[in-house]
Amino acid sequence: MAKLVVVSPALGGLSHELSGGWATIGRADGNTFQIVEASISGRHCEVRLQGHELVVRDLLSTNGTFVQDRKIAEAVLKPGQVLRLGHVELRLELSATPSPPSPSARTDAPAAALTPFPVQKPVTAAKAETDSDSIKKHHILFVDDSLAFLETFSKLCTVFANNAWEIHCAATADRALAILQESPIELAVLDIGIPVVDGIQLLGIINQRYPGLKIAVMTGNATEGNRAACLSNGAELFIEKPVSADGIKVVFNLLNDLMSWAHREGFSGALRQVGMQEVIQMECIGRHSSILEIRNRQLRGQIYIEAGAVTHAAVGTLVGVQAFYRLLSLKGGEFQVKPFKPPPQRTIQERWELLLMDAARICDEETVLIRKKPVEGAVKPPAAGPNPAANTPANKPAPDDKPAGLGNDVVVVAAYDGKWKSVDDTRK
Repeated sequence: MAKLVVVSPALGGLSHELSGGWATIGRADGNTFQIVEASISGRHCEVRLQGHELVVRDLLSTNGTFVQDRKIAEAVLKPGQVLRLGHVELRLELSATPSPPSPSARTDAPAAALTPFPVQKPVTAAKAETDSDSIKKHHILFVDDSLAFLETFSKLCTVFANNAWEIHCAATADRALAILQESPIELAVLDIGIPVVDGIQLLGIINQRYPGLKIAVMTGNATEGNRAACLSNGAELFIEKPVSADGIKVVFNLLNDLMSWAHREGFSGALRQVGMQEVIQMECIGRHSSILEIRNRQLRGQIYIEAGAVTHAAVGTLVGVQAFYRLLSLKGGEFQVKPFKPPPQRTIQERWELLLMDAARICDEETVLIRKKPVEGAVKPPAAGPNPAANTPANKPAPDDKPAGLGNDVVVVAAYDGKWKSVDDTRK
């Protein structure tokens, strides 16, 4: 048997018996080992027993985690060594005759991670219902710096989802981005407090690379500032991190509803098949408020429609009507109608009908310019020179009456009476 023992005199006698799962240590309620002391953060660190050693991971604590007086992000604590959390010192102790391992103490048994969250037991019935291989699984990504929380949260969500969720876990931003490349993720759930690149930055990166992906933020630091930053950067939900099995069930229901809502409300289409003008027209006539997100391999932009009026457009460095015209000139790509959020600025005041007419006119003009080619065999105007008569073909005599100011003869090669018609050997 192994345990962590507090050796600081003010907290003498506190200890925690270790099993094979991840355990969190901190001042707040919900930690596996709660130590109420001012220098310890709410979620200070997490530990896991591996053999006769203890793996320790700091959870971005305020006052730091130290092993043998060396500040660490992740390290191994050996028996007899001192672990310091803030100003509190602990020591790993092993009994002389360790008790035989129980099934819940195996490192591969996820039940060990459920220690902080007492689980009510609908597990057996749920498993019996879902042992079929025919169940379509939804791929969900959880990103959190706490492996203990990931282990617990993913296990309970798998139970609540009747094994219909395929859950992927990442403790860092780089691992999360790698999973997004490897797997067809439908929903990403991000914590704010992750190392190197925080959750708000990661939210922005994911939104740019995977604009159709649903994203929720779940954090223990649920301030109004964080809420505003996350929602303005594209998060669909902002949730306070749960500290109990009942809380996890509530969060699961919210996420599951977001998944279903995403399939009901979101749609995409190919611009080769559906004109963007028709989509904008439907949204404006219905006086809807939405964001039309448009992209192809080179560009990605948005058109904001607010109560049936186009109020903003952005693509690359362009904003306003120029961005609107640029997006409507695309010949192919994908679009998605997303829930409305206020634009960063309102750059368009024109009525949508006029915008669509101007966009169509500009598109037609560009098409004419692209397709226009020089006419083969057309007679070029004679070059100016001291003897313009020398440029007159020998077999065509000069006319007696020349129109004033025209100089040489004008050869008429075509006439227009609604359609261009060729005219042979006609002089004027």
